[in-house]
Amino acid sequence: MPKSKKTRILAIDPGTREMGVAVLGKGNLLYHGVEILRKLPSPQDRLRQGRVAVGRLIRNFRPTILVVEKTFIAKNRNTALLNVLADEICALGRRKGIEVVTLAPNTVKKIVSGNGWANKAEVARAVAERYPRLKAYLPPCRKWKQRRHHNMFDAVALAVAYFFRNAARHFAAPLEHPTD
Repeated sequence: MPKSKKTRILAIDPGTREMGVAVLGKGNLLYHGVEILRKLPSPQDRLRQGRVAVGRLIRNFRPTILVVEKTFIAKNRNTALLNVLADEICALGRRKGIEVVTLAPNTVKKIVSGNGWANKAEVARAVAERYPRLKAYLPPCRKWKQRRHHNMFDAVALAVAYFFRNAARHFAAPLEHPTD
């Protein structure tokens, strides 16, 4: 069986409250959503909750590639927790034998929207152009829904960015870039 039939991308936009999630197979969006992490008494409990969610996604979708958005170092408790969570997601993927890739947000924005400094709404619109069924999640809607949907759009953008950056490696036929 050619490698292109086996390649499945699980993309995760890590967060301490919500994690955007997307699964791509042969360029097709198979799954998109947001994993909600409940507010728990300790950071260890929240990390465990994140690991369980990612473990479930790995079991359910059996990805060959795990793409995680790079997090940046800052000196506050939430950012420290986010960095640890992102590291644990990557470690879990490696332990399961999955190829793990991290992409910087600006790289994703550049590939998906053509602008490395695009805002979340611009990225969401670019993703919705590629996958029209996601247009239903675009604003206008309540602020909390926008934040949640932006996490999902960020995860789809991660998957798309990886896919188009590495399409020749995994797929025999040349593919059109989403912004063409």
